[in-house]
Amino acid sequence: MRTVHGIQRLCFLYFALLTFVLAFVLVACGSNTNTGAGSNATPTVVKGYGTSVGCPSDAVVSGTPAKANVVVQASDMNKTIQAHMGDVIEVRLAFGHKWSGPSVSQGVLELQQPGGYAWKAENVCVWRFVAKGTGTTELLFHSQALCKPGEVCPLYIASIPFTIVVK
Repeated sequence: MRTVHGIQRLCFLYFALLTFVLAFVLVACGSNTNTGAGSNATPTVVKGYGTSVGCPSDAVVSGTPAKANVVVQASDMNKTIQAHMGDVIEVRLAFGHKWSGPSVSQGVLELQQPGGYAWKAENVCVWRFVAKGTGTTELLFHSQALCKPGEVCPLYIASIPFTIVVK
């Protein structure tokens, strides 16, 4: 014969298991807008924690974005990046700084929305552009300290420019 304590423990175990399964079911819900590898489709994006890791958008990618033709990182600042018309240009800036960057299309580069979303798999904030014409466009991003409320925080703003030449 089982004791009251044993029955309560068993009920708690079943409840925890049910909650765990339900959480996975809810995470799996949503729509997937990817149309396959190599497409320019936007990955599935959900409202999440983007701003808490420094991204300007609170959107978080669930799934892998289609591969970009050109990937730009902070180490490429002050360099000229070459691209071709129709290329997808992806700017990746590491978590841990408060980033700001273009929120609209720039020159011959059309910004795919949402701009500045979080991609946890790479721990980066991502902006994706499509080269819609030929010419030179400068993308300007800014980095600030990412601080918690009520915390002493260094005051700085760093400019991170990228020059994109589309042929």
